[in-house]
Amino acid sequence: MTRRAVLVLAAALALARAAHAGHGGVPTVALTEPEYLKWLLDSRQPVVVVDLRSPRDFRRGHLPGALSVPLAELDRRFAEIPTQPMVVLYCRCPLEEAATAYSFLETKGYANHVVLQEGYDGWLKRRYPLDSKPD
Repeated sequence: MTRRAVLVLAAALALARAAHAGHGGVPTVALTEPEYLKWLLDSRQPVVVVDLRSPRDFRRGHLPGALSVPLAELDRRFAEIPTQPMVVLYCRCPLEEAATAYSFLETKGYANHVVLQEGYDGWLKRRYPLDSKPD
């Protein structure tokens, strides 16, 4: 992660923490269950799925139709993520890291975004389908 990306994301997280001062822990983020996302995808509902993992991990396998915007590049690539319809963020990381991305997008005006509960591992655990791109 570049120094600038770390500083921008740290600032976004600090803002989110300040907004939630007194509550402790991870900033409040909207979450969605893997079952609901699968239903959205299966029923062809409008949704944008964003994979925050590394490009290498993305190529190995990602949620169907996902857009790759690695967390380390979010500060300079967030404009690639549409603000509508609903945006679902996921990674293979602690909730605190996904919350950082969520809070950053909030500072950029995104209002219709959620974090996938249990992330990539939760999707795998349920044996839901993956797409992949060869190296």
